[in-house]
Amino acid sequence: MKSIETQGKTVDQAIELGLYKLGVTRDQVKITILEQAGLFNKARVKLSIGSESESESSLKTMIENLVEKMGLDVNVSVEEQEENFLVNVAGEDSAIIIGKRGENLDEFQFLVNTIYNKGKTHEEYKRVVIDSNNYKSRREDTLKILAQRTAARAVRENHDIRLEPMSANERRIIHSTLADHAKVETESKGNEPNRYVVVKIKNRKTNDEVNKSREDAE
Repeated sequence: MKSIETQGKTVDQAIELGLYKLGVTRDQVKITILEQAGLFNKARVKLSIGSESESESSLKTMIENLVEKMGLDVNVSVEEQEENFLVNVAGEDSAIIIGKRGENLDEFQFLVNTIYNKGKTHEEYKRVVIDSNNYKSRREDTLKILAQRTAARAVRENHDIRLEPMSANERRIIHSTLADHAKVETESKGNEPNRYVVVKIKNRKTNDEVNKSREDAE
């Protein structure tokens, strides 16, 4: 099933843009609202052409049954790709699905993968990636900014900085963002679920060296 995502100041504007890009009319597509327009963000929609595959339909039904049992009011869309399924869960209860720092979303994704792939062989296994209102992409952008700002602060203040506990995936984003940084390096410490990243100065100066640099600058 072919699909595209578009943005607009309103949902209708985003839909019209998608229809124009696909060259189709509204009755020829399936429309999924990914995100309503807000004060700081545009509306996002996904337009899909063609019927769902059997595997897409099966997975969607399973997830819809799960969220119904959880008493959540959300819409589910599924897109099958070569290596995985992309699932978006959006609606009134999106915040509950996401949870604090995405913890509920990670747990829900683990649950769905466990149920969907139960009894499948290694060749039949297909990973299910779940997002809600583009949370993972926005969180990744936030973590990249945090990494850069923390690195700058560590260099400026000449000391290592410990970040808050994060999931393994979030820690990987921090490590990756600063992997090629000239003046800092990163290290994970602690035990799950309180494992965290430390942004460390490479070849950190002693206090005497710092004071001498300040005197030279003056």
